[in-house]
Parts: sequence; structure tokens; C-alpha cells
Amino acid sequence: MADGLFYVDHRAPFISADIGSVTIGAAYKALIPVAALPVLGANYFSFIGKAVRLRMFGRWTTAAAAGTQTMSLLWGTGADNSGNASPLLSTPVITPINSLVNTSWLWEAIVRCRVMGTSGSLMSTGTFKYLNSLTLTTAAVEYMLPVTAPAAVTADLSASNVISPQALATTSTTNTMQVHDFTFESLN
Repeated sequence: MADGLFYVDHRAPFISADIGSVTIGAAYKALIPVAALPVLGANYFSFIGKAVRLRMFGRWTTAAAAGTQTMSLLWGTGADNSGNASPLLSTPVITPINSLVNTSWLWEAIVRCRVMGTSGSLMSTGTFKYLNSLTLTTAAVEYMLPVTAPAAVTADLSASNVISPQALATTSTTNTMQVHDFTFESLN
């Protein structure tokens, strides 16, 4: 006897080619265009515990003075620098080494509904990993996300929004990132 009809559903649209490279600036920049994100629809998070899993794999090129960056998940329209006042999930400020060229990164996250409705809340956890070596012989740097105690973020879950992965350059604005693979799964 089943406890309920729960499933994992890989959501469209599916990536059939690499997403174009984006230059990370002083304001959040969407890593995936809204046309390549599943529109969740109003009240998608229709019960407490409903969750989605995101997995992104890409490459990163940093400038001669790489500076620092932060990656975040935003709940909103999917446009650059558009979304909930508080990100659903963010990396710490990351300081990659200078002059990385096409270095791999992997970002995985789970976003789970804690409260439904116009004053709903989402709890997010995950990991962000990247190679931080010019010779690519050093182990990957891995961050648990969030880096301190997880906390639910208030969001209007009655809106027809998307979960948008975005990056922000806190000092250098010439680093580029590109997504090669993106998987979005409904977990129940």
C-alpha cells in the first residue's frame, strides 16, 4: 500500500544545446534564460513539503583580476536581477583564482515548500563545487549551502514565477559563466 502518489518528474523545457555564456556584472545576471526554465504556474507549491531539485553543470572563465562572486537562486520572473527580496539560496562570496579558463562547476539544490500562499515560504539547501586551479590538479572547492543555519524565505507562492539561478560579481565584472546542462525535477 502506497503512502501517496509521489514521484520524480523531469520538467521541460529540456536543454538540447549549451546555453550562451553570460558576463557577470554588478547586478544579478540570469545564468539560464527564462525561456529555458520551467514556468511553475500560480500555486505550484500546492502543499507543504512539495519540492524541486535543480542540477546545473557549467564552465567558468575568470579575469586576470577575478574578484569575487556570489551565486543565488531567485524566485521571480527569471529576468536579470529580478526576484524575491531575499534569495532562496546563496553561495558565500566566492574568490576564484585569477585567469581560470573554461573551468567546471556544479550547482545542486533542493527547494521545498514550508508554507503555502501569498505569504508562503521556501526552504533551500544544496552544494556548489568548482575547480579552482589553473593546472586542474587541485581538488574541487565545495560549499555546503547555505553555509550557516538554513532558514525559510518568505515568497508569494500564488504568483506564476520561476526559480532562476543568477550570479553577481561583487568586485570584478568581467568573469563569464556558461551552463552546459540543467536538470529541473519535481520531487512529488
